[in-house]
Amino acid sequence: MSLVAEKSLVNQVHTIDQAVQLANEIERMEVALKSMKQQLKCFVDENGPIDTGDRVWDYTSSVQWKFGADDLKNMAQDLVLDGVNPWELLSLSAASLKRLGWSEKELAQYGTKKETRRFTSRKK
Repeated sequence: MSLVAEKSLVNQVHTIDQAVQLANEIERMEVALKSMKQQLKCFVDENGPIDTGDRVWDYTSSVQWKFGADDLKNMAQDLVLDGVNPWELLSLSAASLKRLGWSEKELAQYGTKKETRRFTSRKK
């Protein structure tokens, strides 16, 4: 499908068939994009960062910390001794809340729900 046809399709999705065609094209393009990124990643592995003028393609690091229950307790106590309210800094992750098994009604007694919508596809 040409770029002109793609733009035409994007601007004119009025039927389920057109929507299915567009969804299939998006999936095809995402697979191609993933393949291209893998090829560039291999090149960067061997040759270092790539500067395109507007962007630099390279690896970035992400740091996460994991604390055990006793460590969190000690941290909260130290924060209090430093004059900081630990409950303004510490929160429960979505995974932790799920493990509680509480209903939304029960959770609503303690906090407010924030829901974010994300457009994506997923396997059936």
